[in-house]
Amino acid sequence: MKLQQYINSFHDPLNHEDPKALFRLLSLHNKTARGLADTVGAIDERRLNNPGHSLPGPWDGIAIRHCACVYALYTKKDYQEAYTHQNTLLSLFYRWFQDQSAWVLPVLYVLLQDLRDLAEQADQITYSSTGKMPSLEECTRTVSKAFSMCATDRTFKGSESRRNGVYHVACLSLKCYFKVGKPNLCKNIIRAVTSDPKTPPIEEAPLNDQVTWHFYIGMLAFLNGEDKKAGEELEWALLNCPADAHRNQELILTYLIPLHLLRGSLPSRRLLSLHPRLEELFLPFINAIKAGDIREYDERLDWAQQRLVGMSTYLVMERAREGGLRMLFKKAWIASDKSTRIPITTFQIALKIHGVDVDSDEVECMVANMIYRGYMKGYISHEKQMVVLAKTNPFPNLSTIIR
Repeated sequence: MKLQQYINSFHDPLNHEDPKALFRLLSLHNKTARGLADTVGAIDERRLNNPGHSLPGPWDGIAIRHCACVYALYTKKDYQEAYTHQNTLLSLFYRWFQDQSAWVLPVLYVLLQDLRDLAEQADQITYSSTGKMPSLEECTRTVSKAFSMCATDRTFKGSESRRNGVYHVACLSLKCYFKVGKPNLCKNIIRAVTSDPKTPPIEEAPLNDQVTWHFYIGMLAFLNGEDKKAGEELEWALLNCPADAHRNQELILTYLIPLHLLRGSLPSRRLLSLHPRLEELFLPFINAIKAGDIREYDERLDWAQQRLVGMSTYLVMERAREGGLRMLFKKAWIASDKSTRIPITTFQIALKIHGVDVDSDEVECMVANMIYRGYMKGYISHEKQMVVLAKTNPFPNLSTIIR
């Protein structure tokens, strides 16, 4: 497709408000884009700055920038240049978008997603050497502008309002904040969405946006130590995640499984078998909890520390260790003929057998913590160095323990 032919292709979609045609013309990942890279060639600086006026402004500039972007992406393999063109394209697009209704939201979505993908590609070398992501940080600001333009739409109402795009763009903003390591900034986006009574209910958003929204709300609760809320949000996301979205299911389970281990609810072997990477990571911990093998659990924590820290799940997995400790103490109780009075030294010996050598005061502290968290029912007689267990169900079923 020649350059002028490509520019002329925008007339009908703009006149008839056809988002599918604009989507096809502006996506970076289709035959149209690759064809432009082959036929249009390089765009000189003069044409970039003075694109002409055969289209309503600023569409000449948008079309020219798209051509320059695909040429940099496919022909030059210069991701930084491609990102720069795409970012400039969005600045031009915003000038037009602020006066448009919801019909153009699908076009906004593809432009933003392509921008984010280019930003990550542009930052690869910089990130490997400095750990910084300047393009993605700039991209985050560009996405935030789109969010503001959707969230503050006062021109159009109902189905025509740009507010209908709030959740999609908000989720992309949250994703960017997490990627650049600034999840604390997510609260500004969430507050803007939840505090505005004019924002459509989340139930009216497309299901994919609902799942993504609940996932990030759950993630933030997870990082803030709000285990119950995190579990509820992530459970919703998992139950409503499309069956074919295998990678997204795995991402949700990466944080949901530690929360279940923390509650003493062990995932099934069948569930883990559907996600081999999660099975490799979590199955040794689950086996250690079942066996009450604290030493094995601690060794696995050391083995997986770097990976768990990178996923922000290390602290939760460290706390889930108590499930294994509870199982070990239960085995000691069974070995004592299920007596209601167990000497502290019995638990101390059980720990020593499994390679954990601690003094009686530390064992007493462990037992007190088990009782406090509901893993055991009873009390400690410090004077007699004795644990007095409840006569009925002193070790409640793991699935009934409520946090």
